Amino acid sequence: MIKDVANSLQSITHVPITKSIPCLGWLQSGSSAKVGDPFAILDPEKYSLLYARGGDWYEAYDDCQVIRTLDIPWSHNDPHCLSAHIIVKPPVAVDPEENEKQQQCLTNLIGHDLEKEASDRLGELTFTRRKLASARKQELKKRDDKLYATEPWITHTALPEELQEWRNRDFPVTFHYMSRISFSIKADLSTTPELLLKVFERVMNDRGIKYDGPDNLVLKVAGREEFLSGDYALNDFLWVRQCLKTNQELHLFVVPVSQLPSEAVKFVDWPLVDGFSGQFSSHNDLSLKGKDLDDIFMISLWDCNRNFRVKLLGFDIPQLPSKCPQSVYVEASILHGNKVLSSVSSIPKPFSDEVLWNEWLDFDVLLRDLPRGAKLGLTINESPGDMSAATKVPSPSSNKTIDLLKGRGKVLYFVNLLLIDHRCEFLSVLSQGPYTLHMWSHPGLDDEAITYQADKLSTATNPDIADSMAISFLLDRYSFPVVVPNTVTNSECSNSRERETHDSHVPPPLPIKRYSLPANSLTDNVTLKSPTTTINTKKPCLRRFREESVRYASSLPQYLRNVDWMNRNSVEDVHWLLGYWQPEELDVTVALELLSMDFADEFVRRLAVKRLESLSNDDVLKYLLQLVQILKVEPYHDSFLARYLIQRALRSKRIGHFFFWYVRSEVAGCPYFRQRMAVILEAYLLGCGQAMLDSFTQQVQAVEALQEVAVIIKNLYPDKTNLDSTTPFRLQELLRDSNLPNEFLLPFDPRIKCGRILLDKCKVMASKKKPLWLEFSPMPSPTSATPVGIIFKEGDDLRQDMLVIQALVLMDSIWKEKSLDLNLVPYGCISTGHNIGMIEIVRNATTIAAVQRSQGGATGAFKNNALFEWLKSKCPLQEIHFKNVDRFVNSCAGYCVATYVLGIGDRHNDNIMIREDGNLFHIDFGHILGNRKYFLGVKRERAPFVLTPDFLYVMGRVDGRNTTFDVFVFVPFTIIYAFCLCM
Repeated sequence: MIKDVANSLQSITHVPITKSIPCLGWLQSGSSAKVGDPFAILDPEKYSLLYARGGDWYEAYDDCQVIRTLDIPWSHNDPHCLSAHIIVKPPVAVDPEENEKQQQCLTNLIGHDLEKEASDRLGELTFTRRKLASARKQELKKRDDKLYATEPWITHTALPEELQEWRNRDFPVTFHYMSRISFSIKADLSTTPELLLKVFERVMNDRGIKYDGPDNLVLKVAGREEFLSGDYALNDFLWVRQCLKTNQELHLFVVPVSQLPSEAVKFVDWPLVDGFSGQFSSHNDLSLKGKDLDDIFMISLWDCNRNFRVKLLGFDIPQLPSKCPQSVYVEASILHGNKVLSSVSSIPKPFSDEVLWNEWLDFDVLLRDLPRGAKLGLTINESPGDMSAATKVPSPSSNKTIDLLKGRGKVLYFVNLLLIDHRCEFLSVLSQGPYTLHMWSHPGLDDEAITYQADKLSTATNPDIADSMAISFLLDRYSFPVVVPNTVTNSECSNSRERETHDSHVPPPLPIKRYSLPANSLTDNVTLKSPTTTINTKKPCLRRFREESVRYASSLPQYLRNVDWMNRNSVEDVHWLLGYWQPEELDVTVALELLSMDFADEFVRRLAVKRLESLSNDDVLKYLLQLVQILKVEPYHDSFLARYLIQRALRSKRIGHFFFWYVRSEVAGCPYFRQRMAVILEAYLLGCGQAMLDSFTQQVQAVEALQEVAVIIKNLYPDKTNLDSTTPFRLQELLRDSNLPNEFLLPFDPRIKCGRILLDKCKVMASKKKPLWLEFSPMPSPTSATPVGIIFKEGDDLRQDMLVIQALVLMDSIWKEKSLDLNLVPYGCISTGHNIGMIEIVRNATTIAAVQRSQGGATGAFKNNALFEWLKSKCPLQEIHFKNVDRFVNSCAGYCVATYVLGIGDRHNDNIMIREDGNLFHIDFGHILGNRKYFLGVKRERAPFVLTPDFLYVMGRVDGRNTTFDVFVFVPFTIIYAFCLCM
């Protein structure tokens, strides 16, 4: 029985749980006569179904959820039936003023107002907000606020060769306490922060000075938002290595824990949503066979043996485009990931502001075979001149895969609809009934807001309802919700598997080891088929070698690409086979490949995410930029990857900081996935803590203030060369009147805090986009008073630069693991919104073009010795000059390899820079991956990388440097090549 307890906690109804009854139906049928307001039961907005488990309150949120799927504690008090305790409560009253204040804070940080779109209680947006609360609460329960607030920045790479001499020397460390006490010690590089605090404790006791106990103290780097904590040696901390490299002393503030900003989570969260993980509803439970009408509440999708079809009603558009075709047709496709499973087209009709078809489009796909995550894709295409009748395109055959959207009429508009909705992997509902969807204009190649294959991946509709194309259609309607049965614990499937295992006498799974794929092996027949060939998973070799196939992890993606995901038996076989795989046996590269748009199956994607769970924070940061982009590939807002990223961001402030900016940039610049990115970002912000919220608020305020100034400057000076003597004063006036905060962390490096802006050091750079050169006062520090410098750009998409710099960081780490330091300069760069961002200013650096002009004016570019003479003038001491030349050779070799491997083009003397210590580096990566500039059809760049005569002159002026350069080019290239082969 089910005990429902109202405010008085009185039992009001009894229902056997053996029936698959939806919660709403149970409540209306059994309890409406016994509550104070029976009509309120008809409105789910006026009550909540709650139960307690594990100290948390859970809500049965979905009206269609079956009672027996509730993950509720069932009791056995009655020998004839199970019973459970459910409470019916009205919605919790909230302070509207406080709620509005909190929501306004979130809206400002996200850059998008979700409340305006959250009107449908069971819509994907609202449902996802509630579901992601469980991932957030689960992580917050485990989080240690002190460890979270003082997370260190460390590296696991070996100490570089040039720093090895420090292992035999003492390293100077100076403590500062309460702004009035300081003393210095000598420490070994193997010393841990805990030992340093013990030294501090001993000195303070010897001096008779009162202080908080060592357990209540933390070590903070002077002048930086960086801590020394954890069981790590000094040489593992990034800032310590920087001090060793620059030969400077380490200054540490000893800070009481009580003075750290609060990490408390102040937002009032929703009750957790039931996870549908109780007793599942199998196909047998939902089947119509042998049931009376009163016993039917849902229909199993597997009972729907008719073909899928859609009735195209028509479309209307408020205003025709300036250039419109004579006739158009509608193409309807069933999409799964980026694959087109089936497609059918309407007859063409003349294009006008309202076109009606009122015709059924029949697919050759059975409803029962629709995979979860399948979408109905609708496009309005320009009609070819010879098309005069309806065209039906069959599904891809078992041995051929065709992209049916290519080679047809030009796509003008598109929109997609999820056929299997977002509810839950254990109880998803088939879409049915009438729909009117507002379509997107198909983006061109030059559209800055384009996302690769957004027309196949996005399920968002155009929010511009007043001016967008609207298409109307009808799906088949049923008397009851049509749901996808649970397949994981289906009794029929389990029994068949057990029988099969016993019949085939297969031994238990073998211990898993990695093997390379042997040539001409039987496994070749299974895993190495052509990508255009669909594999029959019923092959005897798959049955025979199912355990052994675990050994060949690198071939798993290729095998899965060839599975027929519309064949339910094949899908069950694949899921069963993957059940033998241990996530840790997958390489990270294989796991990342399984998260690509080629794989829409949730079982596959969950396996890949489980592999990522063991990654360190440093490794997550390496892939975070790509993982955020992969969120666009997920079929639903709520996904295993989204939950994983939210939890890792809540676990680490480092990850959380960059996660915030990566996602916020997509909210601003990608309308096709704006809602998804916004709801995921909201889920993170609700748990990141007050200190992070305050920091993000300051950063967003700074970005918005600087963007406003940059836009005004661009409007005042639209031409590239029209800057005059009044420009600096105009800029200073705008900055003085702007709403800049008194301090904020740099978005591209949260270890650096900017103070007040230094107006006299700011300027407008003479470039097309008018970037702003800005300098801020640094945090108080006993060592350096160097201002913090940034370049703020408005009008450029910096995400491509971020990608290249990420690749440079990866290459640098690969080389350093082989004890090879090529002095790359991966400067800070981050996109903070749509076509806006920040770039770090590299101090004491200038462009090669400026060096040449300084050495010979207009003819300096033709002087081979210009660069050499400039370097020599910066350091007249021969010994240091030779070191600078060595650094020049190393860095030149590193960037030659990097630019060649990444196919970076548009290389000229204005985007190659050099520091005064000889370190060369490249900037401005607008042309990558072989995308070179052309003039009148002729490629302007033919050299694979830049190695000019003045570079060679610098190397040749010191004996042996040419040979050294050859070695430094060959060795790093072979290291990268070997790394790629291993992957």
